[in-house]
Amino acid sequence: MKKVACFDVGGTFIKYGVVDEQGQILTKSKIHTPNNDCKKEIPKIIIQKINELDKYYSIDSVGISTAGKVDSKKGEIIFASENLPGYTGTKLSEEVKINTGFKCFVENDVNSAALAESWRGAGKELSTFVCITLGTGVGGAIIINDKLYKGVMGGSGEIGHMIINEAGDDCNCGSKGCFERYASTAALIRSYTMKLGISEESLSGKDVFSKIQSGEKQAIEVYKEFLNHIVTGLVNITHIFDPGLIVLGGGISAQGKPFFDDLNELFKNRVMPSYGEYTKIVPAQLGNDAGILGACYIALN
Repeated sequence: MKKVACFDVGGTFIKYGVVDEQGQILTKSKIHTPNNDCKKEIPKIIIQKINELDKYYSIDSVGISTAGKVDSKKGEIIFASENLPGYTGTKLSEEVKINTGFKCFVENDVNSAALAESWRGAGKELSTFVCITLGTGVGGAIIINDKLYKGVMGGSGEIGHMIINEAGDDCNCGSKGCFERYASTAALIRSYTMKLGISEESLSGKDVFSKIQSGEKQAIEVYKEFLNHIVTGLVNITHIFDPGLIVLGGGISAQGKPFFDDLNELFKNRVMPSYGEYTKIVPAQLGNDAGILGACYIALN
């Protein structure tokens, strides 16, 4: 049975492990992501871990899920934010092949998570769905007929930069009124702290949801507005793609059934009735394992 050394490169941790061709995780661990010279340090860590894993598991190939914009054909990082300093331009596939001899396949983290959910998670019974991650920002990936839709130049799925308010807040992409400025965890924190006149750094998303659950009036007002923004984006996506299923991942998905009940109810009230009859919004199922499972899938396929 084939075994893949899998890596999930994020701004805080590099998660890694070995996954077999049936999607069973044989071992997993994580290490802190370096905070400087990532073009040199991240490949160095990955190569070291590949050699260690191969001694015990006799791996066949390498898959990498990573933050940043990725040229998956070349296995290169086209662009990465300052969360991964100096990472832009890293030739991951080439570095791994030269230093270990293993073929290496690289994909963007949200695309990888969507493929993992298609293979082993919330989307495994369906051939078409949209996957959205709601975290500090908003990411997206589109699965059509069991394949990742990437667009003409590989740039599809930038759902976080869909504009929902033409005169809205400035976004770091250079536009205004982007979805992630209103529907991310960061947006929820920003709205609540502005309402109270306190620093954003003083609270986390978990703190705000605790206040919502305890029935605090201001928190509930912000929550209702936040839900409206999320649903605006979900309705737009549904009217364009008619996916039947929208899988929500990221930190927000941990809020569980009450959050998804609220979301689905509001969605059905705002989407065209014909879509509301069969379109479901569900939580991602794979949690922190989505990255390494997606890395395995891209290596196998």
